[in-house]
Order: sequence, then structure tokens, then C-alpha cells
Amino acid sequence: MKVAAVGVSETLRTTLASWGWEITEASPDAVLTLSGQHLEIRVAKSLYPDDIMLLPINEPELNLRIELAQARRARLARRLHDLRSPLNAIQGYAEILAETAEGDALRFASNIRTASEILTTKLESIRDEGV
Repeated sequence: MKVAAVGVSETLRTTLASWGWEITEASPDAVLTLSGQHLEIRVAKSLYPDDIMLLPINEPELNLRIELAQARRARLARRLHDLRSPLNAIQGYAEILAETAEGDALRFASNIRTASEILTTKLESIRDEGV
């Protein structure tokens, strides 16, 4: 994530950089500010209160929160995989049916393929947002 840090010590900047955050003077993604004993992260795209995270400044607790977020992303990735596998089978059977079907069966196969493609797109958007 690319962030602009405001009022953050050099030690904390180094720590955030070691976690893969790119610290810049101005950023399109987020702004970090120091607020009491918390690091405030405000998403730049929106200034609604829901888009603000307060993270503790102490490094062990912040590391724990990062580990928990990574575990959540891993669980989401497994669940999405569990959904994609049967969906791929449905798409495959619909394609086989479409090759051999006539009349109403051809229309049904087409509807199955269309619906499964829509579900695939939705699963990919969930993956992109959550993982």
C-alpha cells in the first residue's frame, strides 16, 4: 500500500516500510497521522468515518493485527477456491451440453453458462476486494 505519513517518527516509517508499505510525501491511497497512542489511517478516496482505521503504535500488537488480517485473507482465498471448483464443473458440463443439445436444451445450457460466468465474475470481484 502506498501511504503518506504525517507526524510519524522515522522508526515507525522504517517499520511500515519493512511491512511492504511505500511511504511517500503525497499518496493517492491513504494518509497516516499520529493520533495519541494510535496510528490513524484514512483512505484518500473517501473521507467517510468507515474508511478510517486506528492501529496501535506498539509494534507487537500491530504485527498481531497484520498476522490476523493475513489469516483472514487466506481463509477467504480457500473459501473462494471451494466455490470456484464446483462452478468450473458446472461451466464445463454446460459447454458439453451446449455442443450436443438442440431446441430448449440448448437454451437451458446457454442460460447455465451465462449464470455461471456472472458468478465467476462476482467471485473474482470478491477476491480482488478481500484478498
